[in-house]
Amino acid sequence: MLYKGLNEETLKNSVARDYFKDFDCTETLKNIDFTVKPKHGLSLDEKYFLWAEAKAACNDIFEMLTQLILTIGKSKVFNLFIPPPYIGCFDSNKIAFLEYSEIMDIFYLNDFNWNVTPSNSDTDEFRLVYDKLKQLFAPPSPSFVIDYEKSVLH
Repeated sequence: MLYKGLNEETLKNSVARDYFKDFDCTETLKNIDFTVKPKHGLSLDEKYFLWAEAKAACNDIFEMLTQLILTIGKSKVFNLFIPPPYIGCFDSNKIAFLEYSEIMDIFYLNDFNWNVTPSNSDTDEFRLVYDKLKQLFAPPSPSFVIDYEKSVLH
C-alpha cells in the first residue's frame, strides 16, 4: 500500500505531490481538508478545481463524501467561492471524484439541518446525503475512483 501508515497531513502532502504537483494544494478552506487551485492564486475568473475530504486510514467513500458535503453546506463556502467542477475524497488506498453539479441540489433542500456535526453518521441528514451518493455512484456513474496501488479507475 503506497500511503499506508501516514498521518492525515502527510497523506495530503503526498497526494498533492503525486497527483496534483502542477497545482496549489496548500490551502484549507472553511474546514475543507484539501483544495486544488491554480498555482498563481485565484482571480475573479478562476476557481478551485477540487474540494476534498481526506482520511489517513482506509474509509468508506460515501462516508467521506457525505462528511465533505455536510462540511460544505454547514460553512456555506459555495456562497464565498465559485464551487469547483469536482468534489472528492481520499484515504490511504484510493481517491474518488464526483462532479459538483451532481450534488448541488442537496444544498437547497428544505427542512435540512446544516448545523449537524458533519462526522456524525447517526443523523438523518447524514443518512440522506449518504443514500444519495450511493445512487450517484451506481452505474452509469458521473464519478470515478482510483486505487493507488493498481492505478486503475473503477
